[in-house]
Amino acid sequence: METLELLFASLVRETAQAIRDSHVPFAIKDDEAACFAWMDTHPISGYVQEAYREIEETALQIRAIRAG
Repeated sequence: METLELLFASLVRETAQAIRDSHVPFAIKDDEAACFAWMDTHPISGYVQEAYREIEETALQIRAIRAG
């Protein structure tokens, strides 16, 4: 991967962790299955899904720019 893609992937990962850490209840933070179950039923799930769509769109644009 190019440096730009690696930086972008790192930022995405850090953002996802920050969302999880600031919204998931403390009691289930260490239980990955419980975290995913909670997120699936919480309104934040929609925001996360929208963020992933925007991330994928940005990644496609980066690839298109690099392809010329």
